[in-house]
Amino acid sequence: MARRRELKGITINFAKLLSGRNNDYLGYWAVGQLFLLAQENNVESITLDLLNLNSSISSSQLLDMCQQMKIELNRLLEAQKIPFAWVKSVSVEFSFNQEYQEKYHYWRSALGKHYLVAVKVETDLGYINEALKGGNVNPHDPTKEHRSNRLLTSS
Repeated sequence: MARRRELKGITINFAKLLSGRNNDYLGYWAVGQLFLLAQENNVESITLDLLNLNSSISSSQLLDMCQQMKIELNRLLEAQKIPFAWVKSVSVEFSFNQEYQEKYHYWRSALGKHYLVAVKVETDLGYINEALKGGNVNPHDPTKEHRSNRLLTSS
């Protein structure tokens, strides 16, 4: 039987998934695309509301990414047989140009700018689960990146 406390592990796994290199959008790393989008809009962070499919900046590309992230979250919930009704809100914040933190970032600047992904999942009972992951990122540049051949799970 599923329990609400399992949402803590799902929150941590979801943050790892969003921060990881396997988080693709149209075959390219989603975090790099989000960093480029943040630079184009002159913002340091992008906040996504996955339940209502809203974001802090307006972009059709961002809406598609939000939908893909929501599908991945639903997949994690279904795998643990957790009813989606237990989830009251899900917010994801991608923050760029962060201060160096040894736990999340590589020390070499050639690997890109520091970023953090903060995931917050609130249950229907008001309990809030949070997870923070990070790494280094460069803005998306298709001339320097290889496109993934993986099948998209959201298709």
